[in-house]
Amino acid sequence: MIRLLLVAALLAAIVGLAGRKYRRGRLRRAATTRAGSSVEEAIAVRRFDEIDDHLSGRWCHCGGFLERRGEGSRRVADRNFRIVRLSCQECETEAEVYFDTTAVLH
Repeated sequence: MIRLLLVAALLAAIVGLAGRKYRRGRLRRAATTRAGSSVEEAIAVRRFDEIDDHLSGRWCHCGGFLERRGEGSRRVADRNFRIVRLSCQECETEAEVYFDTTAVLH
């Protein structure tokens, strides 16, 4: 009987860990395709303060707070972009968020 309980507990732990790993992987994949994750997915803004508004609501795929590490500008074809570099305080993952600032600069 005790052996059966130990096997059940072990199976529950394995299923729990597998589920957590699957969720983390799904969130990590979603983070690479969400708005602002690339130049193609850049978030269009009309004012620079919209960048701050957007970043205040953005969290890491692990659930951690993203801290701003720096930013820069880039011009691609006829479009202007602002790239903000972020770092998670929990898992230390680094990310970049792209904003299309073409409408701001014209």
